[in-house]
Amino acid sequence: MENIEKKYSIFRAFCKPITDLTDNCLSFLRICLSAAFILTVLALVFGQPYGCTTPSFQDQTFCSNNLLVYIIYIVFKLFLISVFLRTWYDAVYLQKNINISYFKLNLFRFLKLFAIFVFFIFLNLMPILSVSLLLIRVPNPDFRIELVYFSVVSIGLFIPFVLLRFYTNLAEYLEDLPFKNFGEVASKTRFKLSKIFFSFSIILAFCLFLFLTVNNALKVYTFKPFFLYNIIAEFFFELTVLILSILIINFIRVQKESFE
Repeated sequence: MENIEKKYSIFRAFCKPITDLTDNCLSFLRICLSAAFILTVLALVFGQPYGCTTPSFQDQTFCSNNLLVYIIYIVFKLFLISVFLRTWYDAVYLQKNINISYFKLNLFRFLKLFAIFVFFIFLNLMPILSVSLLLIRVPNPDFRIELVYFSVVSIGLFIPFVLLRFYTNLAEYLEDLPFKNFGEVASKTRFKLSKIFFSFSIILAFCLFLFLTVNNALKVYTFKPFFLYNIIAEFFFELTVLILSILIINFIRVQKESFE
């Protein structure tokens, strides 16, 4: 336990995800720029470009309001992001050669990661679902039923905090290693939840700051022709999303290294 205490560092947990990005600029340029371009094309084809987020610009570009189209777009986008994250991890941490044959040989692994990625997002959104269920409920006059309902629904509020201790298993999966069992992970991260939460909060705060900065800049600095602006704005927006995704996956890698 003493060895684990010495190895884990909040400063390292925040800085190393960023340095892993800056130290691999060539991989970043080769993988991230290509992925951002593909996501930009996808958004334009499905009528979900950046300009559609601003009401005054919606009449100047193709925007789709079809719910089914939007769902299909989100599914494709999440799949492409999961492919991107797998490719980034393989290139940077596992030193794999990324070429055409790499994508052909790893299609099944991409699909598996996509399923895990969606499940991971769903679990982290559980607090939103729990709060929604608590707000829309009709109070029951029987306090026992009300207490049971509140207790069960409130479990969702704590799921992300529990998951923080098990993010290392996602890195284990990306390295084709077996998942660590609950007891092993719980033992290695015992009394470390506050440190993990604090370091992850710093990363999320940094990501939020970067996202809001880019988003506000794209809305302020518009230009004509709007079609060209829409393409460039969408590209930089997708690039920002991918950078944030990299920081999160790099953070998970740091957790794996810290609790091995």
